Amino acid sequence: MTGAPRFPIPLTILTGFLGAGKTTLLNHILHGNHGLRIAVLVNDFGAVNIDSQLVVGIEGETVSLSNGCICCTIRDDLLTETVRLIQRPQPPEYIIVETSGVSEPATVAMTFMMPEPQEFLIVDSILTVMDAEQFPSLEGEYLTLARHQIIVADMVVLNKVDRISADQLDSLRDYVRDVVPEARIFETTFGHVPLELVLGVGRYAPEQLVGHEAADVHVHEAEDEHHHDHEHHEHEHNHDHSLVFNTWNWSSDQPFSMDSVQALVDKLPATIYRAKGFVYIRDYPDNRFILQIVGRRGSLMVDQPWGDEKPHIQMVVIGSAGGIDPTVLTALFEGSLVTKSKKSHAQQILESLEMERKGY
Repeated sequence: MTGAPRFPIPLTILTGFLGAGKTTLLNHILHGNHGLRIAVLVNDFGAVNIDSQLVVGIEGETVSLSNGCICCTIRDDLLTETVRLIQRPQPPEYIIVETSGVSEPATVAMTFMMPEPQEFLIVDSILTVMDAEQFPSLEGEYLTLARHQIIVADMVVLNKVDRISADQLDSLRDYVRDVVPEARIFETTFGHVPLELVLGVGRYAPEQLVGHEAADVHVHEAEDEHHHDHEHHEHEHNHDHSLVFNTWNWSSDQPFSMDSVQALVDKLPATIYRAKGFVYIRDYPDNRFILQIVGRRGSLMVDQPWGDEKPHIQMVVIGSAGGIDPTVLTALFEGSLVTKSKKSHAQQILESLEMERKGY
């Protein structure tokens, strides 16, 4: 690790529309051999898959990593949380702020460009992640928001390029060049960007924000008194909003199966943009899984063992304005649970193989 940081500390704003791959890129940075003491501010620890071998200790809302990095949860005011980082006995040498998928990075950048924090912080770059597969399907206000996230960027990561054709990639590359001609473009899968090309690349040009009209975003939480957590309002703002998303939370102590997860993804309404959370899979009861859904595509990754924690499912769903019907979603999710009387296809195969092994 290098020595004590010099002020001002460079700061990168990591942004991008729902499901673009910001968290994947963030994990790539946290696991990287960059030699920097990096602090990362995120909205939710649960979204960051930090390898348990990297974790040294947890202090309140902060996870310390063995490579010198720390990862903090944004609970209240962004600037306040950043100041707390700077005041630590060992301040970070670099700061990354991961914004929400429905946020306007221009507003975040302007916060750090106010006179007060400029002695200690400098916006190094705005890094926008684009989902190469999903971006062309965005329409209306959602396309406007995603476009605003690109306009203010000085670096654009075209992610998931393995899922599109060469012609589609050429078209997206031309689109970015038209929207923000001076931006540096990276074409990636799984957010694997060379870290030396995205960290400490130079001071961000504030003139990119001049004349830029922010797309106001509001996230409403759908009413559902049985499965909704009313204590968390992490996306509330105190100004008017013209673009509205809805969120819905659901939980259960019963498991899914591998088959029922795939069926659930296929049945979700088209108005659902994003869903993520921890899931309990009956076929593999000892390990927690992370379920990520973007549009019609879902991915299930094995996570850490449940240990002393009771296995459960905890999901957050994000959809378009008026696009979340708690009754419909509750029926879909509860209908995907596997009770003792409902064996999954995978479970039936495993039991059949076991019977063959025993000679039945």
